[in-house]
Amino acid sequence: RVAMLRTARGIGRALQGLPGRSSAPCLTRQPSAAWTAGGTRGLVNAETMGTVMRVDQGKWSAFMFGRERQLLIHVVNTAEEGNAESVMSAMDTFWNETFKMEGTDSWSIRGDLIDRVVKDKKPRRCMEIGTYCGYSSLRIARNLPAEGLLVSIELDPLFAAIATKIVEHAGLERKVKILMGTVEQRTDNILSCFKHMSKAGTSVDFLLCDHSKELFVPDLKLLEEKGIAGPGTVVMGDTTVYPGEAAIAGGGDLLSYFATNPKYRVQEHIGTHQASGITVSEW
Repeated sequence: RVAMLRTARGIGRALQGLPGRSSAPCLTRQPSAAWTAGGTRGLVNAETMGTVMRVDQGKWSAFMFGRERQLLIHVVNTAEEGNAESVMSAMDTFWNETFKMEGTDSWSIRGDLIDRVVKDKKPRRCMEIGTYCGYSSLRIARNLPAEGLLVSIELDPLFAAIATKIVEHAGLERKVKILMGTVEQRTDNILSCFKHMSKAGTSVDFLLCDHSKELFVPDLKLLEEKGIAGPGTVVMGDTTVYPGEAAIAGGGDLLSYFATNPKYRVQEHIGTHQASGITVSEW
């Protein structure tokens, strides 16, 4: 427990010491009682996954917080501040070196597809489930109009904090709001973030599902019930298992859901690895 508290304090010092701008409005709300009581949950989860390493005080080192912290340091040290292209290039370089180019082809296909869909759709209201370190958030936000907004949901507080700093370094903090929690916990916050926009209705124009693959369909159904996904919403789901991820059953359910649901029209499906792929569908 002492080690975990030291780790939490260390993360705070590490992130406070990095250059950045003011926090995004949707992150300034007081944390809920559940998150306050279980504030170390994300750290425990990250340690379990092996992305955070426990070390004693005498071995405080660059490996303290694992590869995600190393990514943040690499971005801040090598990417031009305020330049989203430079930040994404730095992230590409880091991950290519980390995973020895494994998964590069699928990752490039996904990035190109995100760019194409966003440019074709010209969305103003966008949502992403599964921020991780913010790479896809940057790809979406850089192509949004001046009044456009992306709300991204991330369960793990450590990843959300790192992604927030990366988005700030890219100069896109006015277009990206990162919320910590699950879709079920944050539906009201999602609606609140879009409330100031003049467009009638509550549904988003573009939704990227990039979190736990077995939750794609349940979370999409919940967003449909709340009116966040509705007529005109383009949904993109990526069931590809990338380097560093664990293969979990359930990803194929999304394509089946689209194919059997008369509300949706599948626009594109690109196979990336065995039964995995990227699907784009519009309500």
